[in-house]
Amino acid sequence: MAPPTEHCPIQLLVRSKEGVELFTLPDTSSTAATPPSPPKKGGTTLYKGKTTFHLLNPNGTCAYIHDANVGLIKCDFNNSSSSSSNSTTPFLQDSKAIQLAKCSPRGSYLLTWQRPNNNSGAGGGGANNNGNLKVWDAKSGTFLHGFSCKKATLATLQWTHDEQFVFHLVTNEVHVYSSTAFATRAGKVRCSGIASFSLPTVKGGGTTPSSNTNDNENNKYLLTAFVPGIKGKPARVDLLRYPDRMGRESTTGEENNIKSGPSLASKSLFNAEEANVQWSPRADAALLLTQTAVDATGESYYGSSHLFLMLENDSKRPGFGCALAVELPSEATKTSQGTVPIVEASWITNPLINGPVPFGVISGRMPALASLHHGVTTEPIFLLGRAHRNTMDVSPHGRFITCGGYGNLAGGMDFWDRNKGKKIPRHVVVGGETATTNYVTIKEASALSVTSSSPVVGHQWAPDSRTYLVSTTSPRMNVDNGVNIYRYDGSLVEESNLPWENSKYRPDRLLCAEYVPAPLFSTEEEKQTTEGKKDFYYYPDRPQSPPPRRFVELKGEAAKSALAKLSSQSNNGKGGGSAAAPAAAAYVPPKARNGGGGGGSYVPPGARKGSGGGGTSLAERMRQEREGGSANVSGIKVTKRTGPVGASSVTAAAAGEKSKSAIRREKQRLAKEKAEREAAEAEQRKKEEEKARADANKADPEKRAKKIKKTLKQIDEIKAKQASGVELNDDQKKKLVSEEGLRKELAALGL
Repeated sequence: MAPPTEHCPIQLLVRSKEGVELFTLPDTSSTAATPPSPPKKGGTTLYKGKTTFHLLNPNGTCAYIHDANVGLIKCDFNNSSSSSSNSTTPFLQDSKAIQLAKCSPRGSYLLTWQRPNNNSGAGGGGANNNGNLKVWDAKSGTFLHGFSCKKATLATLQWTHDEQFVFHLVTNEVHVYSSTAFATRAGKVRCSGIASFSLPTVKGGGTTPSSNTNDNENNKYLLTAFVPGIKGKPARVDLLRYPDRMGRESTTGEENNIKSGPSLASKSLFNAEEANVQWSPRADAALLLTQTAVDATGESYYGSSHLFLMLENDSKRPGFGCALAVELPSEATKTSQGTVPIVEASWITNPLINGPVPFGVISGRMPALASLHHGVTTEPIFLLGRAHRNTMDVSPHGRFITCGGYGNLAGGMDFWDRNKGKKIPRHVVVGGETATTNYVTIKEASALSVTSSSPVVGHQWAPDSRTYLVSTTSPRMNVDNGVNIYRYDGSLVEESNLPWENSKYRPDRLLCAEYVPAPLFSTEEEKQTTEGKKDFYYYPDRPQSPPPRRFVELKGEAAKSALAKLSSQSNNGKGGGSAAAPAAAAYVPPKARNGGGGGGSYVPPGARKGSGGGGTSLAERMRQEREGGSANVSGIKVTKRTGPVGASSVTAAAAGEKSKSAIRREKQRLAKEKAEREAAEAEQRKKEEEKARADANKADPEKRAKKIKKTLKQIDEIKAKQASGVELNDDQKKKLVSEEGLRKELAALGL
């Protein structure tokens, strides 16, 4: 593909029960220099009729649609004639029974799976054996090779990121083939009990020393092999590298039979039934999320989970890799057993970041804590805050991050700018598009959270990182089906500005909606991106857009009144929903509604007089007590750890702790305050004693004189003891000091 002079528009493919459509997304910027004109409703119909599934080519040029009555059909986006009517000729021969399909990383090959039958054969490597796991040429639809696979999965066959080799999982082994020659094996990985393996699908250049590799290094490919635990033995994950580090029992090439070296790293897992691997965009590290179906402690309905990081290069052992347990923030809410459940883990998708590529983790009990971690040490480096979130979506350029609560959660979303370490402020236009348009900037973190109006099933960033898609689809949800588009700052694009109408898909007509991928660069162009001669992404990496100069920002009371007016219009059905919806009111029983049955308005139990709730429910007070002072940890940068391994790396301000110097200064301040307080109390006591004596003298001078004479007699006895060499105690010394004052007081009495 030649370097583009003009970027392709963002396209959206929508599959419903009526067919498959392709829509072109218009300019959705809320701060465009000129007001956008309403888009033309409707899109291009790629296929009409009932379909079972569809598949987008990674290079964004076509879609593969499956009709059970026809087979797998190819729809080219650039060929308008193919979209005018349905094709009755399948792209793949005898493809009606296909149930699963996927493309190779660069879209050159297709892999399909169908239920095995008597004609599928039992072998896996014969040239004349079609099998039920089939490899096809994605351009011509020519059948290339077939394998046998009883399980309904496509994970047993994977390509390398450059499609040079194919890895096929069989019993206790992984066979390696050249993508152009399946008759001869290029090697095998011997691993007894292997259940699954994983290869990276993308490999981008970076600025670390390991990324500056030569041609020999570029021909090496990492993979992970997972072996579940059996008969009391723990599960194990090995980090391997083809062709030189595949294990002692592995070989390279069927003809030369060259022995391979040991694995780069290995990790024993004592509580893992399955492992989910996510590769770094540089393909030099992998996140390993292990899970069990049942939590032995009974703390979680979803089972237990653990997170590890596997690295190709270990700085302490050159030539070997390492496996590290990811260090979770101390602010993450733990279970009663002291463990922290892992909700989500995801890499930052930009391989061009200076230094190691970080990754994000959502951990702890709900409300879970989202954090960013160092890509080598696994230390937390930034806290995104605690909320009811279970999904972290990173934009293709790695700049924007969405933390969402989907599935059985309420659908809340937070949009972050990773480069700035803040939630993205939102510009709300008030008063409509005029010559002097006014807008209000919302910067408060609590006001920037967005909640979807309907349950979220599908979610995805656009290839240009400017919009975010959420969809409600069937059969997961059979009501309120539709597609909504949010801008990168969390503002909703009005349906009137979109080329489709969600009412067409309601209540349960929408099956899937996803963005069409950006075009891929050629192999030569990818080499130029690695050398820095060409941008890595097809679409440019754009920061936040400032408002146009013709817009006027409202501040202070003017901004508050404008937002209040916009909110009232939205509640009355006149606005477009730009303002935040009002908070839900407390439940009022039927008898207390409209002033009836209760002799007054209903008051929730937590707000009743004498309840001690202060207007807060018991559940809310218990949650606040459980979370303690670490409830607000949003937007906190974590400093580099300086203590021993395993020590907390969160800053003193973030963790609620103080440094040694701060503790020392605090002790000195407290000691000084204590000394000053004691001196002030002594002075006050002295004044009170003098006042008491004066009052006593005025009341009964004879009694006071008698008491003074008795004290002076005791002082004379003390002096005699002192003259004889007896050591005096503190009370006796105090009496000696008070002698002069007592004699003056006695003389003043005149008795």
